[in-house]
Amino acid sequence: MSLNSSPYEIRKAIPSDAEGISYVHVKAWQTSYVGMIEQAYLDAISYDERLQLRKRILNSEDMLVLVVVYGEKIVGFADAGSLRAKAYNETFFPSHKAHLKYGEIYAIYLLKEHQGKGLGHELYEECRRWFKAQSYSGFVTWGLAKNVCARQFYEREGGRIVGKTVVTIGNKEYEEYCYLFENIYPEIMKV
Repeated sequence: MSLNSSPYEIRKAIPSDAEGISYVHVKAWQTSYVGMIEQAYLDAISYDERLQLRKRILNSEDMLVLVVVYGEKIVGFADAGSLRAKAYNETFFPSHKAHLKYGEIYAIYLLKEHQGKGLGHELYEECRRWFKAQSYSGFVTWGLAKNVCARQFYEREGGRIVGKTVVTIGNKEYEEYCYLFENIYPEIMKV
């Protein structure tokens, strides 16, 4: 998907994108989470570990992986799919409500120099379209409580906080908020 006259393109990822996505993943964490996550952890993030994880993700057929390309370089990505089977998700979306199908945006990252250009919004719109095509009732995104910029973004995109949990990253615990996006079919809601 070309962004009108923009030099950016958003497209589905292919296996050969693994290195570029891994680079963005590491760099985005190291720049976006400064002051929020312990610096020693950020400094020790392993590109090789992220690359191995990314290769497994790109071989999965039941999720959406998008990349943002600028020229020939990957500068952002998003991962989305079914709601993860995690205890914290079960708390807010119990399996007895199985008739409701919820998705999750697992990750959305852009290199710092490409943030603030509307690309995050475009990635969210592409994920919304994919969730709609897959007949999801809504989707969630989890974000660090201290990440004010991300939280403001989720709220601008229509998310509302429906829960919180504590996650361990490295050797420290951090609070995360769960944002729910239910009205993913605005054109249907207007009927």
